[in-house]
Amino acid sequence: MKKIVLLMLCFFTVTVYAQTNESIENIFSRTSVRSYTDKKVESEKIDLILKAAMAAPSAMNRQPWEFIVVTDKKTLQKLAKIAPNAGYAKDSNLAFIVCGDNKISDKFWEQDCSAATENLLLAVNSLGLGAVWCAVYPFDEKVKAIQELFNLPENIIPLNIIPAGYFEEKATPKDKYKKEKIHNNKW
Repeated sequence: MKKIVLLMLCFFTVTVYAQTNESIENIFSRTSVRSYTDKKVESEKIDLILKAAMAAPSAMNRQPWEFIVVTDKKTLQKLAKIAPNAGYAKDSNLAFIVCGDNKISDKFWEQDCSAATENLLLAVNSLGLGAVWCAVYPFDEKVKAIQELFNLPENIIPLNIIPAGYFEEKATPKDKYKKEKIHNNKW
């Protein structure tokens, strides 16, 4: 009986802590948003999102990321055609393209830019906006098309497109926690 009470107390403590910790709540409430209103995202919010993205950890602090901010409607429509998985860009007023410089970091740019992308997504969510991660890399055709569209140097590789904006409707976040995915001290 004492074990059950202790277990319930631990569960309650973790649940209450998660609900009162803003950072943890932001992580749990983030979800992919694929439809947006016509309201434009304020430049102050865009700057804050980019600052958060660049606060990500990076191997040997190389910071190989580069960001393209797209607000031009015609360019957003072109992005949707280049990368059909990012078709949501055509209905948004904003998209971020997270790129890596493989001259600065040839071995870790993908991981570093992925960390920056997660920070970007969390910042978007914390500001009451929505976004979705749409892969570009490692698909050569998409990579080359985006490099051409934006006249990127050969060493700048687009990792993803993140359409973002004020959302029509936010999906209910999924509980993705699976205890069977955790391995303590051995497989």
